This record gives sequence, structure tokens and C-alpha cells, in this order.
Amino acid sequence: MAMACLVGVALSPPASAQQPSAWQGKTATQWAEKLSDPDMRVRWYATYDLGQYGPQAAAAVKPLRKVLENRPEQEYVRAGAAWALGRIGPAAAAAEPLLQETLASTLISVRRNSAEALGNLGAAAKPAVPALLKALGDPDSGVSANAAVALWKLKKHPKALPALVALLDKGTDAAPLQAAEALRSFGTEPDAIAALVGALAHRDADVRRAAARSLGQIGAAALPALEKALRGEDQPARLGAVEALGWMGAPAVPSLIAALKNDSPPVRRSAARALGRLGPAAKSAEPALVEAVNDRYEEIRKAAAAALSAIRAE
Repeated sequence: MAMACLVGVALSPPASAQQPSAWQGKTATQWAEKLSDPDMRVRWYATYDLGQYGPQAAAAVKPLRKVLENRPEQEYVRAGAAWALGRIGPAAAAAEPLLQETLASTLISVRRNSAEALGNLGAAAKPAVPALLKALGDPDSGVSANAAVALWKLKKHPKALPALVALLDKGTDAAPLQAAEALRSFGTEPDAIAALVGALAHRDADVRRAAARSLGQIGAAALPALEKALRGEDQPARLGAVEALGWMGAPAVPSLIAALKNDSPPVRRSAARALGRLGPAAKSAEPALVEAVNDRYEEIRKAAAAALSAIRAE
């Protein structure tokens, strides 16, 4: 497990109440005790493990705050503490002033995770809105993306979405990828869906994949926009739309069935493969796949046959 798990654009939501009573053989209290271990790696793992408990680690808020406010502490350990506080969510409300302070840290990973954490604290973090607005202009695009998501979660702030759309258009570093990942947090917001559909044709393949995954996770609200993209002329956008439908799962089966008749052979093949990955959940696609087994292109015939096998498998 690399430390990068906690220092990127960590956009995971606050942990739910369905969290473990023990993680890796230890209770939250036992992991909190590890925060003072002399080994930096142990302290870092303790922050990660506490984050797995979500609200159940509320008793660890005080020691996590102590780690975060300790300036001599190693950067990733402090960033891990910020991340864990965000995973605890509203129960970590007492950390809001400190997280607002560390949002201006000189350490990039600490700023990134402080921005994310503030967005997960709920109403208690509303005093941090001015600081988050300032963070939209941070030189690090990861900080900007996390600040935008936090602003949306806290206040549906009107500057949040335009900030991410601007990052999508940015031609340097990882900004477009981070924006495509962050936009899934905007859920069914039409402008966010439109921005992601536009990103399906992005010049960077990683951005296209991230946009597809985000659209798939948004779910059925993205279906009309994806179906429109499938009817368009932009080939990367059409392929991205099929990938997004595959991420979406069962609600996308009718749209994937329609894609089996798309005039683009790569789209038809991708649709067959996506249906196969869904397995028995795509049972209603059997007649269309049987027809696709007779497609003029061998690669589509093979993909359709494989999909049928997967769907019929028990």
C-alpha cells in the first residue's frame, strides 16, 4: 500500500456507518495508540486504518488533530491525519479550525487532504468557505479540485463547478484528470454531466476513462446525455459513452442493447463486451446479442458470443 493513497485527489466520500468494528485485527482505539509510534510508517498506516472506521473512529479525533498540528511531523503522516478526519465526517467538527489553517500549509498533500476533509465535515465547516474559495486558485490543481468539491458539498457554491470545468480545459499536469474524477461528486447536476460528456472526447485517454467512470457512477441521470453522444459523429465520445454505460451497470442495459446496432463497429464491439461484463444482469440483451453473433465483423461476433456465455453462466 503506497502512501500516495492518501496524498492524491482523494475524493472518497465520508465512511458510512457500515464500517468495521475491527480493521486489520485492531480496534480504532488500538490504531489511535499507534499514532505516537516512533516509526513514521506505523503512524502513517494508523491514519489510513483509522479512516476505514469512518464515524466509528470519533474517539480518535483528538489524537489525529495532534498529529495534524505537529509541524515537525512527516508530511504524509500529517496528510493522512487530515484524510482520516475527513473520513470521520461531522463527528470531527472540532477539527474545522485546524483544517482551515492547514489548507494554507506549504505542504501540497496536507493542503489537498485538508480541502477534502472540510467538505466532509458538513455544516460545521461552513466558516471555511472563504478559505476554500481562495484555494480554488491554488497552484496545485489537486488542491483546487478538492476545494471545488468541498464548496459544492457545503454550499453548492456557484464558483465550484466553473472551477472544475476550467481545470478540464487546462493543458498541463494532471488537472484535467483530477477534474474528471472530481466532477462525479456533483451527481445529477446537468452542467457537470455535460462537462463530463464533453470530456469523453478529451485528447488524453486517461481523462476520457475518468470521465466515463464518473458518468457511470452518476447513474441513470446521465443516460440521456450518453445516448445523445452515441448518436453523434465523434468516435472517441461514442466509445467513451459505451464505457460509461458499462460502469453504470443494469440501468444501462437498454442503451447498450441499442448500441449493438450503432453504425460504428468498435462501438458495437464495446457494447457487446460491456454487456458480457454485466453477466446475468444483462439477460434482457440475449436476443440482441444472438443477432450480433451474425455481425459482418468477426471481432463483434466473438464479443457477442462471449457476452452470451457470460450472461447465461450461473
